Order: sequence, then C-alpha cells, then structure tokens
Amino acid sequence: MKSMVVFPFKVEDHEVALGNLATAAAHERVGRVLAVGAAREETFEFLAREAPLLMAATGTPVEVIVQDRLGDRRPGKGDGMNTAMRRFLDTDLERLHFYDTDITNFDSSWIEGAERAADGGYPIVRHYFPRASTDAMITWLITRPLFAIGHPDSILWQIQQPLGGEILLSRPVVERLAADPLVRGRSDWGIDTLITYSTAATGLPIYEHYIRGGKQHALYGSLDELRDMVVECFEAATEVTTLAGLGPVDHVVEPQSPVEEAVAYRVAYDAEATIHLLGAGWTTAEISAASFLPDAIAGPLLGNLIRPTFAFLDAGMWFETLLALRANYRSEPGWRGVLFRLWVGRVLAYTTTDALSGHSRAMEVLDEAVSDYAIRSRSA
Repeated sequence: MKSMVVFPFKVEDHEVALGNLATAAAHERVGRVLAVGAAREETFEFLAREAPLLMAATGTPVEVIVQDRLGDRRPGKGDGMNTAMRRFLDTDLERLHFYDTDITNFDSSWIEGAERAADGGYPIVRHYFPRASTDAMITWLITRPLFAIGHPDSILWQIQQPLGGEILLSRPVVERLAADPLVRGRSDWGIDTLITYSTAATGLPIYEHYIRGGKQHALYGSLDELRDMVVECFEAATEVTTLAGLGPVDHVVEPQSPVEEAVAYRVAYDAEATIHLLGAGWTTAEISAASFLPDAIAGPLLGNLIRPTFAFLDAGMWFETLLALRANYRSEPGWRGVLFRLWVGRVLAYTTTDALSGHSRAMEVLDEAVSDYAIRSRSA
C-alpha cells in the first residue's frame, strides 16, 4: 500500500525544504511526493529545478505545483491542502500525508509512525509533540477552548494539536473532505480547524502519534507575525461551535515521554517586542467594537490606550472573553483588531504568571483551563 506525501509551502529555507522532500521520496511506503507552493517565488523555482534530480535518485515521482484558487477566504494554506487532496484523488494511492515544509528534524520515523497506526486500522492519524510552554498559544487559547465551549461532550477539545499540519488520511476520508464545502471553502489558516472537525464528524477512529523530539522549526519574533492566523483560526473555530454535535469516536493518544530540555525551555516568542502591540495604533473602529464587550473586559482593554494592561486576562476572565467574542464578534477590521489585542493580552498574562512555574506545571494549567471550560459549558 503506497502513500502520497504533501508539503504545502510558501517561502522556506531551501535546503530544509529539499531535505524533507528527499526524506519522503526515499521512503519505501511513499509512491509520490507533492510540494504545493502558494506562488512562483524563489523556493518554488528552487524545488522545481531539484525535483527531477530527486526523482532520478529515488525512483519516486516528485512534483512541484502552484496551488489552485479554490476557497472563498484569503488565499493561503487551505487552498494548498485542498489542491493536494484533489491531486491525490486523481491517483490510485491509498493514503495521504501532510507535513509542514519547515520542519528541521523531519525524518522517516514521522512517516513510519503514521503508517504503522494506519496499518493497525486507524484511517486518521495525527502527529503531536511536546511544545515550549509559550508555544502553540493559538491552539491553547483559541481553538481548544472554543471546541470545549461549543462541543464539550465531544473529543474535539481533547485532540492534542488541532492546528497541527502533520496528519495522515486514508482515501475514504480524503474523499469526504474533498466533497465537504466547509473544508473546500477554507482557503486560509482556518483549514486545519475545519479538517479537525470534519475528520471527527466522520465517526472514524483517530490515532495520535507522539513525536518525542518535538517539531523543530523557526519560531517567532513579535506575536504580530501571527495576526492573520489568530483571526482566521478564531473565525473557523467559532464557525465550528455552530455546527452539529459529534457522536462518539474511537480516539487513541500515544503516551507522552519526558520532555527534552531543548523543547521545554525554548522561548517561543519575543515578549518585549510584543507588549507594545497592546497600545499601538488603535483605530476608531476598534474602540467602537470594544465598547460592545462587558465592562469588566472593555474597561481594562481600553486602558491600553494609556499603558499596557493585561493582568486581568487570567484563565477565568478568558472564558468570559471568549463567550463575549463569540456573541459579538463580526468579521470586520475593528473586531479583528480587538480580538488580536485580547489574545496578545492573554498570552502575556499567561507568560508572566503560569509559564514561570516551569514547563510541567504550565502545561497542567493550560490543560486544566480547557477542561474547566468544557465542564462549565456542559452545565450552562
């Protein structure tokens, strides 16, 4: 049984990207490698030149293409993944892997772990891995909490990394996703959120494979680099909260092992470069949007017009904030700005309190908060 391995990419380190394609092409379970670029730029041209040489060396077809324009949001990763699913269904291959192109520690064990679980009867295999205590802040503070609020009785909020780009899908699952208008329409960063929901909605078993060494990749400077991702993942997760509830799913998660120090104590973002985002460049539309929030949130948030104010955004207040955003948010510039500032404030509040307790305790605090949100939502 052969698989296709797909690497969506934009602008990447050329040698890292090529090395990952080579690793996949050399694997005995891989029948085709596809790199899907956002546009024709330097990385695309480099990989397109190297692909024939890679194919000659491994005997595995390697193709580099530009993604089709398929969705109705900002053109982005979603168009790339949906393009790849359509290409996959034109082959006779049985399984489809997705991996981020910038992983610097990608090796054959990623493919082998997923294939082993699929051989064991799991048509959906997700990779998960240890993260720094200040990494994955969109997952921990937006996606998993909103899943817990909107679907507290499902497995959605228990999936370790719902925004993870490392996943194996069997052909029947890809057929269902490719036909799903919600997935096809998500051309932006919201694609992973919709795939997480839609794969769980199939009712098919889900296996989570643990990568002990973590996912080594370039981290961020200021959190401003994540502005689009925050907005698009929030909008996708909010949409998911309005969708039908999910039935029981066989969900297996491989146990974690002790986290390596290189992962546990890695600094995931530049807090000093981030804190000014709370007060800089407020617009009239943002001030107007903030006024629709409860006073306990709007008051201190608008206090950032004078000086950085974020200590009020503890785990309990963040639950109330997500409820208020869910009720009032509109996909407009003013609300996007308010959402982003609130998320930045919550990240800074967590970083300067819970994250200082050490990696293990910080992870427990995040997990306890999401579990509490699910409990509170069940009883609401």
